[in-house]
Amino acid sequence: MDWDDLKVATSTVRCEPAGREVVVVHGTNLVEAVHQARLPLGQSCNGLALCGFCRVTVVAGAANLTPQAAEESRLLRTLHARADERLACCARVVGPITITTDYW
Repeated sequence: MDWDDLKVATSTVRCEPAGREVVVVHGTNLVEAVHQARLPLGQSCNGLALCGFCRVTVVAGAANLTPQAAEESRLLRTLHARADERLACCARVVGPITITTDYW
């Protein structure tokens, strides 16, 4: 076995305007990334895409998140969310991304 076989894919999540960055393993959801950055993020449904409190705005790198599942799309439509908004409990990191909320 080669050491390169053991590498884990990681990416940077940047939280603006707080200016905090964390490096996370691909597949980490944005709630976990924000908490690693030691920033607050609303959430009351335990990641079930029911409340919408964890909504974030994607500033850069939207293509570096997993596609929206039906549950997330439905709730975002109900909330009249903008095209650049995602639910942090549903969106998983697969590349570098920058996000923000209106309360950082």
